[in-house]
Amino acid sequence: MVMAMPINATEAEDQALYIKRLKYEYDNRTFAYLGMKKAAHVLQDEPAGVFYQAYYDLEVVNQQIYTRSAVALNFDYKAGWFTRFRGHAGGFAAHFITFSPESLIRIIVPYIPKLEQLRDLAEPRYQAFFDYVVAQEQAQLEASQVAKTDGWEQGAVVLRAFVDRIDIDKVAASSDEQ
Repeated sequence: MVMAMPINATEAEDQALYIKRLKYEYDNRTFAYLGMKKAAHVLQDEPAGVFYQAYYDLEVVNQQIYTRSAVALNFDYKAGWFTRFRGHAGGFAAHFITFSPESLIRIIVPYIPKLEQLRDLAEPRYQAFFDYVVAQEQAQLEASQVAKTDGWEQGAVVLRAFVDRIDIDKVAASSDEQ
């Protein structure tokens, strides 16, 4: 596997951390895509359904952005069977439980600094993509916080507004970035 090494990461351990964080984020997006797809379907007639549909819509766009960016980053990586299994299982769990906004917040809050670290280790020419990586996670956090205080529908409004503002061509890394 050939990968672009982050120009800001000159130490071997920083390079290893960059690859670790990048793999984890790509796994996370696969997990979220599969889980939200199933959850949106299962919860379509529930109050949380609008939120999970908006979350799934974000993950559909993320798949496009991350797939295009992987090519530019020379990042030939596919999520393993365990990640895909977890995504399907997480979505299937929506048959029995609905993950509360609080549970989403508890997951997202400690993850954002790791994405910021990934962004800081990345090559500056891919800044728009890595800024987006952080921004989409922050949008998930904001939407979850709004869902907690104002209800699922209002959280969905936040996610939809974020998705509506995305310009895929501006945020997806491309191999011709200088």
